Amino acid sequence: MTLKQTNKRGFTIVELLIVIVVIAILAAITIVAYNGITTRANASASKGNATTLQKKIETFIQVNNGTPPVAATSLATQLNGVTESTITGTGIVVTAAGADPTATNGKYTFRVKYCSAPALATGFEIGYYDYTASNIATITGGGNTTACTTYGTNATP
Repeated sequence: MTLKQTNKRGFTIVELLIVIVVIAILAAITIVAYNGITTRANASASKGNATTLQKKIETFIQVNNGTPPVAATSLATQLNGVTESTITGTGIVVTAAGADPTATNGKYTFRVKYCSAPALATGFEIGYYDYTASNIATITGGGNTTACTTYGTNATP
């Protein structure tokens, strides 16, 4: 009886390593793209929520004959139940002076600062976290915003 030798070919270790490296490169590209998409989505949500809050405060000021909300800590309570000025949904937090929005809470945490004494204020500034620039950005609203100073100073709501 004779044994017949057959040539069975398989993948070499080098070929397998090349395939693994190519898969790792594709995975790295996918992760970087996903992080960029997430950052842009968070930035859009944060700015969109800040703009919504800006419109709600402006409506509150108009509905109340030019009187702004009294303090940022009770802003959500004051806006709730007011005609055309109700904050819908949950999770939007307006913090007192000193507590800034961060990357962790930035989509739903904002800091409101009046541009002058609250009794006279119609202008205000809203600080929100800008995920693209990794810092706090601001938008202004209301009437007179010329007295607004750089965000972070005179931040008593």
